[in-house]
Amino acid sequence: MSWKRPDNVPYPSVWHTFQAKDTESDQLVTYRVQDLPEDRFEEAIAHMMEYFVYDEPTCRAKNIVSEQQSVDEIADLWREFVKFHLVLVCFKEGSDEIAGMNMLYVSQQSDKEEYQCKGKIWKCIYDLVDYTMKEANVYERYGVDKYLGAMGLSVAPNYRGRGIATEILRARIPLCKGVGLPLTSTCFTAIGSQVAAAKAGYEETYVVSYEDMAKVDDRFVFPNITTKYVKCMSKRVE
Repeated sequence: MSWKRPDNVPYPSVWHTFQAKDTESDQLVTYRVQDLPEDRFEEAIAHMMEYFVYDEPTCRAKNIVSEQQSVDEIADLWREFVKFHLVLVCFKEGSDEIAGMNMLYVSQQSDKEEYQCKGKIWKCIYDLVDYTMKEANVYERYGVDKYLGAMGLSVAPNYRGRGIATEILRARIPLCKGVGLPLTSTCFTAIGSQVAAAKAGYEETYVVSYEDMAKVDDRFVFPNITTKYVKCMSKRVE
């Protein structure tokens, strides 16, 4: 990934604010979605390791936490993502607790280097996502040579049920405008994130059922998975 954040874009910036229920009451309070500060990088990785790898359907179905190499590799990939100063984090005003976050990166058509992973479970999940995005044909379909991608959307349990995932996905649009990206597109593997993306105005670019994915590759069998489809969903930056 050779993309670099423009020097004239202040970092960290706040990209979106919204009102939602407090964690302690039904009172509405303000939340903000902003760039993840450098001094919170490792805390953000810890958040993802505490929640995402247990909650995300394919990780849970394959029990990724049982394979240390896979866990280490996904953490190392996130450590690369945070260096690009694109990862979004949500805070409640007056609190420095991470309410939710989205691991973001830039996918560029000109980048030829292929990411390699060795952990059996992580490679299976990564290959599922890679297959879906290639079938979606995002560059050609939208006529772009780069877009804002993601691999990991998480909301802390104490903050769920407040629409925070939707608001984080909405915040990608001003972020894209700010750093000069024409599109955001992601492979969403969970029904919850798919619903949140639809609420945020993302369209379905490519949809395939997990049942059909199992016919593509026998590794793509995810026991007891409750989400029916894998969806690439995208939103243009107008």
